[in-house]
Amino acid sequence: MRRFSFILITLFVLILSCKDKGTLYSSHIETKGAWLKNEPVKASLEINEGPIAIYLILKLNEDYRFSNIYLLSSIKNSDLKITDTISFKFDYSKNENLLSRQMRIKTFRIPIYKGMNLTEKTLVEISHAVRFIDSTEPVMKLEGILDVGILVNKSNEEI
Repeated sequence: MRRFSFILITLFVLILSCKDKGTLYSSHIETKGAWLKNEPVKASLEINEGPIAIYLILKLNEDYRFSNIYLLSSIKNSDLKITDTISFKFDYSKNENLLSRQMRIKTFRIPIYKGMNLTEKTLVEISHAVRFIDSTEPVMKLEGILDVGILVNKSNEEI
């Protein structure tokens, strides 16, 4: 029984010590292969540390047909309302080693806001705004996106 307790306590301490000190918030949703236009990723933040950086984390597979992504982001609280359109071009040149060429799933960290100081409960909402070049209508079901999430770090720290 003592040995089991020792192992359990050791595992608990090990898990707690592995947490990234710079990460203040992390949440993601599995999209089942497609990110729907009418299902934005949302986060309700109560972070009193600052400044912070907010990122969108995207996990893509080979079914994603575009070389970039357009995002609509908003951040709101009682003192602040910011709405922005973000264009992000996927840079596959960073993934030139043999292992990543064989992998069919890529993960990207897209900066949304940097250097923000939040003093109260704040809602962050991000949706995609991708459309085909010859269309004015957005793509309602963006295929090839496996996972989408929001990550908040201390602004002076890297992942």
